Amino acid sequence: MSVPYLISFKPYGRFYFGTSQSFGEGFYAVSSMFPTQSTILGALRATILSQNNLLDLESRKPKVDASGKILTAVSNLTGTSEMKDVLDEGHNFEFGKILKLSPVFLVRQEPDSKCVQDFLLPVPADVIYEYEKYDKEEDGSPKVKNLKLLDFPKKEIENIKVYSRNEDGYTIFSHAKRIKDYTAEYLGGIEFWDSYVKCKSSKDVLNYHPSYQTKKIFIPDLQPGIAREKRSTKEGHYYTKKDFRLATRFSFGVIVHFSEDNVIKDDDIILGGEKSLFRLTSKPVIHNTYIYKDHPVVKRFLDEKFNGDFDGSNEVTFANNKLAAFSPFISNESRFEGLKFALINEMYSPRSIGEKQKSDSFSALPYGSILFADGPLRLSGPSPKIPSKIGYNFFISF
Repeated sequence: MSVPYLISFKPYGRFYFGTSQSFGEGFYAVSSMFPTQSTILGALRATILSQNNLLDLESRKPKVDASGKILTAVSNLTGTSEMKDVLDEGHNFEFGKILKLSPVFLVRQEPDSKCVQDFLLPVPADVIYEYEKYDKEEDGSPKVKNLKLLDFPKKEIENIKVYSRNEDGYTIFSHAKRIKDYTAEYLGGIEFWDSYVKCKSSKDVLNYHPSYQTKKIFIPDLQPGIAREKRSTKEGHYYTKKDFRLATRFSFGVIVHFSEDNVIKDDDIILGGEKSLFRLTSKPVIHNTYIYKDHPVVKRFLDEKFNGDFDGSNEVTFANNKLAAFSPFISNESRFEGLKFALINEMYSPRSIGEKQKSDSFSALPYGSILFADGPLRLSGPSPKIPSKIGYNFFISF
């Protein structure tokens, strides 16, 4: 039996998470707002080993014996998988006392409170803003009146390849939105998700919490940067780096299933290639508390056997269902079969996990993507084992 814990990561200051899209036009680098699932897993494994004096602090790798073999104590705690490639089927992907990770979300907790007030996740791509006709925000932007579902016609598609690995030129299907409609830059809490579950029409209004707008939680922090090559700076190669800070009440969070209690303790850790400093806090999940048992999404993360309603590993039959992605969906060279239509804003390319793979080693559907299925839905090829185990490929049906 697994033991679920809420692991939160609160940044001490600004943070930077790189992706292959970090550099846009010119000399401008933009952080991803959320850490990847593999970043979280790596931080958990490193912290557990460090707390047990089994981490080489210079190389940040597990300690080995005289022959270079990983110590048995290391394997018992954090497994044997090197995680060089999230799609590599050549490993058993066993992580010791870490059994499973949920997708990453945000935790809202007041500074002086011991209780969590809310869990926030990015809203799906079919949610848009409805604006006030005349009112404006202080910064001049349109004032949000409410949130609602995008009203668009159904369009059947067949055998569409929606992601690729090291290949270009494949079709990505996305229903074109009307110009005036924009995906809501918003993070939904318990009230939003409760209304989203019940919302069936574009005429229905979704619950809207003004302070949960993305721009009010992720505070941009511009910094100058200089390019480096072989650990030396390159003269004249400066660029602007857009970091983020989280608003005071928020931290990143995951539900982690451990094989036993007290596997990891509270600690200061680093996350991301820029080595941003975070405070890791570990709390056992109390299932009968309001925020866990009533949150329509997070309560489903608590089931040790649940990896979403569709993760690509098996064919699943749906009856006119909408599937929302709560983490990036990645796989090998496969196609969806049985997909009726979809809403996909853009592709997502995580950075490499190890030295062998380049930044564009695979692409994925981003979280928030919407798939519609009515009948059997499957992938045409095999799905890798690792993604759903560490929180990728997590679709929930509505």
